[in-house]
Amino acid sequence: MPRTSALHSAALLLTLAATRPVSAAEQTPPAPPESNISRLANEAGAQSQVDAALDAVDEDAPGPASGAAQSPGASPHVFAEADVAESFTSGARAEAKRLFDRGQPLRALRLLEGEGDAPPVRYLRAMSALRAGRAEVAAGELSALAEAHPALRDHCLFHAGAALERLGRRRDAEQRYAEVARGSTLFPRARLALARIRQRRRELAGAVEALTPLVQPGALDRSSTEPAEAWMAIARLARIQADYDGEHRALLAVWATQPFSAEARRAWERLRLLPLPAKWKVTRAETFISLHHNREAISQLEQLLRTVQLPDEVACRAHFALGLALRKERRHPAAIRALTPVVEQCRGAEVRPRAMYVLGYSQSVVDPASAITTYQSLAYEHPEHPYADDALLFAGETALHAGDEEAALGHWTALLERFPAQESTADALFRRFWVLRGRGAAAEGLEALGRIESLHGVGASAAQVRRARYWRARALEELGKREEALSLFEAVAADAGFYGLLARSQLKASAPERVTRVLARLATPSEAAPGWPLDAGRMADEPHFRTGLELLRMGFRREALQELGAIDTRAQGEGALLLLYRLFERTGSERQARSVARALVRVSLRGPTEAEARRLYALSYPQPFRPLVERHSRAAGVDPDLMQALMREESAFNPRARSATGALGLAQLMPRTAQEVARALGAPDITEQSLLEPRHNIRLGAAYLGTLRKQFDGNLAFAVASYNAGPGAVLRWRRRLAGLALDEWVEEIPVEETRNYVKRVLGSFATYQLLSARGGVTALEPVRRAQRAQRPEGRGQGTALLRTQGLRSAE
Repeated sequence: MPRTSALHSAALLLTLAATRPVSAAEQTPPAPPESNISRLANEAGAQSQVDAALDAVDEDAPGPASGAAQSPGASPHVFAEADVAESFTSGARAEAKRLFDRGQPLRALRLLEGEGDAPPVRYLRAMSALRAGRAEVAAGELSALAEAHPALRDHCLFHAGAALERLGRRRDAEQRYAEVARGSTLFPRARLALARIRQRRRELAGAVEALTPLVQPGALDRSSTEPAEAWMAIARLARIQADYDGEHRALLAVWATQPFSAEARRAWERLRLLPLPAKWKVTRAETFISLHHNREAISQLEQLLRTVQLPDEVACRAHFALGLALRKERRHPAAIRALTPVVEQCRGAEVRPRAMYVLGYSQSVVDPASAITTYQSLAYEHPEHPYADDALLFAGETALHAGDEEAALGHWTALLERFPAQESTADALFRRFWVLRGRGAAAEGLEALGRIESLHGVGASAAQVRRARYWRARALEELGKREEALSLFEAVAADAGFYGLLARSQLKASAPERVTRVLARLATPSEAAPGWPLDAGRMADEPHFRTGLELLRMGFRREALQELGAIDTRAQGEGALLLLYRLFERTGSERQARSVARALVRVSLRGPTEAEARRLYALSYPQPFRPLVERHSRAAGVDPDLMQALMREESAFNPRARSATGALGLAQLMPRTAQEVARALGAPDITEQSLLEPRHNIRLGAAYLGTLRKQFDGNLAFAVASYNAGPGAVLRWRRRLAGLALDEWVEEIPVEETRNYVKRVLGSFATYQLLSARGGVTALEPVRRAQRAQRPEGRGQGTALLRTQGLRSAE
């Protein structure tokens, strides 16, 4: 039988079997033994494809605070500038590297003959030999160097394997490839090469074993192409062994876990006439959700749920995935209907806590009392789950919005006792301060703000610390400690971001001479010392860092960028990030330097009054598409810096960005909203594809923002909040929170996603203005003092220095 028809013949047999009578003896046939390939694919299908990060509502918010703070000089991993200097700077070695880079490896080899046996020289010599076709020399040198130079071990092993493969010494090549460490940037290529060699020798089980690490859940980044390639290779290996069940499952795996790959399309051509088990349909839908294709996932899952029943494991996964997709689409009643049965009937430790977490949010929108119960159940029934602390935080916030301050304080007290150093700890402390201040007990609340500042780097992000400092100044002012408050406002005013903006506005209203002093410092940043040495902290022990630094020192910049780019910046302290930034800056990689600069700006408390910090901010706040932004913003009556800030926070300037809710493009417009704006402008019909074009997206985004700005009389806080949550929600919040000062109003926005969004967009707006020479630097009109306004019933009182009509565009 031709191999191409084997699977279709199997499908025909299944169809015929289903149409003839089944004897009693045939009703329960013994299950055939499961092959290794089938088992591997089943494990992949049993693993949820929905990243836990999607459970959170504010998916686009900055990441968590960095790891533990590090003190320069206290760690053995301190790097002086000389420790990262290039190895080949002059003489024959520098000339040899130049020749190597220009494609003249033989000349490079000759120059290196008398240059000794230092590891960098040996590596350059071996790579020159490999490129010059002297595979025997390269294989020997690289194999020996792998043991002598640990930082380059994996690179030496991989290239030694390539040299040995050229020589036809496949057994030796196989050994070298097999020794490349899991986690190395070369590991996927080494495993594919290893499988290729074993397949040639007809060691098919060994080839599958080589590919297995590439297809295990979570082994590689979702953007990697190797998993799809590996699954298709495994399917071919299964077919060679006549393991048609294994082939079927491997094809299902690539179809379900890599749905947009070319391999998935090829797999579907062979799957169309075959059974599609429910588990794999769920897996594919989960993948769509992770890639923000929610509507496709909802359609698939709604059909599937007619064929499965709770509490079956597949049904539990399907219900949870559907509820999550509906919550992402903000269809909260439907999300509640999908998730409630999961919480009630599914007992799995993987899906139930996640379902409770997502359910709690949707309930908080339409049924707050039920949300509090759900969050409490999550915290106390699953106390070890990573969501337990957040559940207590959100239970308190929901209770507070319902007017029950005592219950809110009780939830936050429990959180502080059980989780003394989490990011949620800082939020609970701030909320505790907020309630106490509202009761007129700001002095008691100051202790909570002090604790937040002490947690920086071990549980509090830089943004949380800046918020604590600003509100400490506000509380001191309310307590009559004016000079102390003004000094603290002045310190905060030197920061970029939302709270620096508010502090400058406060000073402009009450102490203009102080804001003038701050603006002078911001206009002429100090040229501080370069800041060496730097403490790399735990990053110094990471193989990617050690290998990347060594490759960079030897001038192998492309390979160094791959290694350094694999470092998880979210787990690093400020010193490590600054070192990494300087290394990327040295390579000339602006994209990666910008990524690290953004992470560094998020975790650092340094303001743009220092020259290097100013450069970091400038790199973190680029201005792509500026001509389009200028033209369409001015036509819409919007400050171009505000539109630039909105695009930065919405899409990170990715024209093809797709959000969790289906918003598209640079300004993250929902297709229906974009069509309404286009009709108002008399523009042609807008398609989803045209929203991915910058010229259309920026024009419509600016026009929509301009409309909201006019609707709210120029108030940017209201306009930006409306862009995120809709004008109807903002009108409700204005009525509910009438009389609050602007800074209070933002802190009281009841939707966390919108609250954080307003701070990020207006903070970015202020930062762009600080970095530019185009005009004002505060984005706030002079703030008039106002009488203390009475808060709504059930809330405390606060000063009204910043009235809700005070934040306006700089016209």
